[in-house]
Amino acid sequence: MNLRHRGTALVAAGAVITALAACSSGDQSARPEEPAADDAAVAAAEEAALAAADGEELGGSVTMLGVLGGEELDAFLSVVAPFEDATGIEVRYEGTRDFAAVLQTRIDGGNPPDLVATPAIGEMAALAEQGALVDLATVVDDAVLSANYPASMLETGTAGGELFGLYSTVNLGGLIWYDPRRYDGPTEPESWDELQTWAAEKAAAGETPWCVGLESGAASGWPAADFIDEILLRQAGPEFHRAWREGAEPWTSPQVAQAYQTYGEMIADGMVYGGTTTVLSTDFSQAANPMFAPEPGCYLLQQATFMGGIITDAFPDLVPGEDLDFFPAPDFNPEHPGISSFSGEILGLVNETPQSAALTRYLASTEAGTLVAATGRWLSPNVTVPADAYEDPFLRRAQEVLTAAEATYPLGNSLMPQSEVDAFWQSGLAFAQEPGDLDAILQGIEDARG
Repeated sequence: MNLRHRGTALVAAGAVITALAACSSGDQSARPEEPAADDAAVAAAEEAALAAADGEELGGSVTMLGVLGGEELDAFLSVVAPFEDATGIEVRYEGTRDFAAVLQTRIDGGNPPDLVATPAIGEMAALAEQGALVDLATVVDDAVLSANYPASMLETGTAGGELFGLYSTVNLGGLIWYDPRRYDGPTEPESWDELQTWAAEKAAAGETPWCVGLESGAASGWPAADFIDEILLRQAGPEFHRAWREGAEPWTSPQVAQAYQTYGEMIADGMVYGGTTTVLSTDFSQAANPMFAPEPGCYLLQQATFMGGIITDAFPDLVPGEDLDFFPAPDFNPEHPGISSFSGEILGLVNETPQSAALTRYLASTEAGTLVAATGRWLSPNVTVPADAYEDPFLRRAQEVLTAAEATYPLGNSLMPQSEVDAFWQSGLAFAQEPGDLDAILQGIEDARG
């Protein structure tokens, strides 16, 4: 499996995945003023924390390196606060934009953090191959792992037969956002073809079905790459998708070309707001804005769970379910039904101590997952978290979609090397401009794979 580092660009992508929260450097262990969950959930979390510490108030501290900052870090600290209260263990979180560089410096200097959390799954796997991470199967009980996590998520965090990482927070991909007051198409389409038939009819009538924005600074093109990745997973199937992401299947394969072509039909002339020029210049976070103009410029936007918060921040008067809603993208191939994709942060244990092992077990618990849900910022990867733990209506529905999926898989580009990721992102821009150059575009990514 090709597990070379994706480097800092993936950390930037992780910030995108977590709705563009600003990451900050330095010690960020200050406690939030108010708990994110109700008293009962906090009390249950304290009990789970004490159980994770084998019933002892251990004291001491745990150091943790990650990418969170600002309000997102406050939200995470609200999840670990009951652990600190119950066990007397201080959680010292350091958030940084330069995660890869800081971590390597700390490891080389013989002063690694106890725990790390990052969206750079490939980077974590590379650390595992170097023997730098503890096998979490020796820390968290097998029964807990099998009950609380989908098999595919455990598989993603496994290399060389060892569990190097557990997801701590996730976002669900492949969602279609719309305004129920204006959108008149299917909300439970049986296939992508059915949805695109509606879109083509809308375009033929002189209206634009899709809202798309591919601009994102140095990471421009990632929204196209992510959805092409999703299409390939669900169109060609998980087995091919795995072989492709691991380098056993070339970018020039017919299956990959078909995924690009399917995406190309969505962004063809007349199908997207403003045409190609607007698609290339529109920041992804503003792509939905024309949907809410006095005369809607477009009706559908494909994006992950975090998009709901971005839209409602921009349009605070929108009522969830009335003015904004989503449905999961339908199946692309009847031979591969019910598949969902996800992205998120993965937790690894570098230095095993009684304190760090206890925190790892706590974060794998249903009770900690319930507090993650209560933050209103993320989905918990823990399938035992009850739906009513989510006060945010979009996250509540997304959790139902995630747990009802027949299988869940990570997007392939979360495990690719840096040069390949850059080429993949850029391909989204190049393909939007010149879809006729697809063969050359795919060969270029294959060449970048090296």
